[in-house]
Amino acid sequence: MTRLRPHQREAVDAVRAALEVPAAGTVLERGLRTQVVMATGSGKTLVAAQSAHELRAGRVLVLVPSLDLLAQTEAAWREADRTGPMIGVSSLRGENAAFPSTTDVRELIDWVRPFDTVTVFATYASLGLGTLERAHQGGLPGWDLIVVDEAHRTSGRIG
Repeated sequence: MTRLRPHQREAVDAVRAALEVPAAGTVLERGLRTQVVMATGSGKTLVAAQSAHELRAGRVLVLVPSLDLLAQTEAAWREADRTGPMIGVSSLRGENAAFPSTTDVRELIDWVRPFDTVTVFATYASLGLGTLERAHQGGLPGWDLIVVDEAHRTSGRIG
C-alpha cells in the first residue's frame, strides 16, 4: 500500500475509529457514518482507499459527482492497491474506462454478486435514476462501505 503522509494517517485512523463496529456488535439502523474534510489535493481518495483496506471492507460503493471523476477515482483506487474487480455504473465505454461499466440492472447484479471483494464506482446520477436501488431489489448484496466523494454536493435525508 502507498505510504501515507502524517495527515493522511491521522485521517485513516479517525475513520477506522468512527466506523469500527462497537464491541456490543449492535449498529444503529442508520449505520455508522463519518466525514473526512481535507483540502483539495491533500489525498482524500487515498485516505478512502486505505480506510477501506484497513476496515477490511469487501464490497465498496464509491459515489462521485461526474463521469470524469468516476474514471479518475477508479484509477486512484487501483493505484492505491485496492484488490478485486472494479465496476462502473455509468455510460462510460471503451477507451474512456479502464473497467467494465454498465447501466443494466441485471448485468450489474451478475457482475458484482459472485465477489466478496469488489469496488463499484457510480455517479450521483445513477442514484437519481434508481439503478442501484433496483439492483438491490433484484438481489445485489449490501455494501460494507460507501464512500461519497465530494459530499459537500450532497445533503438531505438518509437514502
